[in-house]
Amino acid sequence: MENFNTENQSRKRGRREGRSILPFFLIFFIFILGIAGFGGYYYVKKYMPTKERADLNSYFSVSGDNVELYLNHEKVKDGDQLTIGRMRDGEVYLPYGFVVRNLNIRFYYDDVEKNLRYALPEELLLFTDGEKGESGKADFFTDGKSIFISLSLIEKHTALLSRSYTDTEHKRVFLENEFTPATVASLKKKEAVRLQGGVKSPILTDLEEGAKVIILEKMEKWSKVETEDGFIGYLRNSRLNKETSEERSSGFKAPEYSHKNLGEGVKPVLAFHQISNVESNKGLQSLLTNATGVNILAPTWYAIKDNEGNLNSYSDAAYVALSHSTGRKVFATLNNFDAGKIDLKSLLSSGTKRSKLIEALIQDMQEKGIDGINVDIELLPEKAARDYLEFMRELSIACRKNGLYLSVDCYVPFNYNAYYNIQELGTICDYVVIMCYDEHYAGSEEAGSVSSLSYVSRGIEETAAVMDKDRIIIALPFYTRVWITDQSGKLRSEALSIKAAAAWIQEKNVSLEWLSDIGQNYGSIQDGNEKKEIWMEDEKSMKEKMKLLKENGIQGVAAWKLGQEPEGFWSILTGE
Repeated sequence: MENFNTENQSRKRGRREGRSILPFFLIFFIFILGIAGFGGYYYVKKYMPTKERADLNSYFSVSGDNVELYLNHEKVKDGDQLTIGRMRDGEVYLPYGFVVRNLNIRFYYDDVEKNLRYALPEELLLFTDGEKGESGKADFFTDGKSIFISLSLIEKHTALLSRSYTDTEHKRVFLENEFTPATVASLKKKEAVRLQGGVKSPILTDLEEGAKVIILEKMEKWSKVETEDGFIGYLRNSRLNKETSEERSSGFKAPEYSHKNLGEGVKPVLAFHQISNVESNKGLQSLLTNATGVNILAPTWYAIKDNEGNLNSYSDAAYVALSHSTGRKVFATLNNFDAGKIDLKSLLSSGTKRSKLIEALIQDMQEKGIDGINVDIELLPEKAARDYLEFMRELSIACRKNGLYLSVDCYVPFNYNAYYNIQELGTICDYVVIMCYDEHYAGSEEAGSVSSLSYVSRGIEETAAVMDKDRIIIALPFYTRVWITDQSGKLRSEALSIKAAAAWIQEKNVSLEWLSDIGQNYGSIQDGNEKKEIWMEDEKSMKEKMKLLKENGIQGVAAWKLGQEPEGFWSILTGE
């Protein structure tokens, strides 16, 4: 009986022990499942691509008839503001300001005449607000103060690639005008393009296998791409086939600008001749004796009289005849300062006034047998820069049609005067004259050279970078300045011709020292209570300048002004 109880108790204890292990394994199993579930959830949360779609209203920021613009694969902005085009009658229109700043500077809206102009080498195209053009659509239209130009018209006159997506709520146009080779790749398989790099970024668009994209930026695992359906987003590198390079070209053929020259191998040597009245023309004969090698005379005959396009003219047919008899051409100079202050914005912003001025010039040149014109517009305000360039384009058309030379005077290029736009002037003009003097001028705050070697060098290099060397004329000074500092430290200067400066140095017994970095002889004296300094322009300094021209392949040379040079001085410029 006792054994039976013991055995029975053992069986009961075993059953209890068996039942206690089972809940443990069950709890452990549930725990493992929990960890696995959490791990799976974490994996899905972190690594599985989202199917969330991007908010295209936020991405594109346009709707209705507004059109978002992309230039060379970047969304166009003016500061923080988007640049927006317009859709009208099935045609895309781009903002005028954007067009002239980024695509084609030759489109010009005449705010006085209220028309759009485009200058070709021998023709001026005029477009009227809202009037239908060759495409059957308006070439341009205005909306308040805003001006919009037809993309079709722009493409007709501009090297440009465009892709338009205008059949959607979010209208957009992709433009290219840089034409650098593009890096492209096709997709290995169907894939989503995402707003940012990462599978959790919302989807912009879905691409099929074989779709081609332009790779804008390649990172370790993702690439920024531009798609054929008009999106810029991100793709996984693992989904892209091998990259290739693709040439980009618009096929646009630019108009050809012809340029007159003096003849094959003939070096332009131009002498400015200051004429302030008709009687001054009679002094030419005496000046020609010393003008060895000069083949162009540029008398300052035309002065803009007022803001209406009228002229003061000192031109003289006898002067022209004498010049021609000695084998010299005459380029009559037009300036904006000899007749008083001129409001260049008022004058040049009006098509009617520009035409009046141009017609007067052409008529006088034809009547007197003048060979060409030299335009010397100085102290141009930046607000009138586009008007000035349009004047030069329209003048170039008239000169080209009438077989006349066109030259233009420009300052040595710096950022502050870049709006003169030597590149554009070099395209439309026969010659560009760079005035390599007045480095330090009458109103300068410090004394210095009128024309140092580095100043001339800059004029050469900056100009040669944007136009043909054989049409550049470097103008050098036949004068210098004596700088005078009084006891109070006040500075003034007096301009002297080279002849007068040489006489002043001899009279004052000024000791000169050669400054190799400046390329001039320098001297100073104490004259009573005043200190006087001079950076001398002489035979040695002029030879250094001419050496610089030769080293840089510049043939054309000029000088301001005829009559200020010592005897035989022109031979330095001509190399004779």
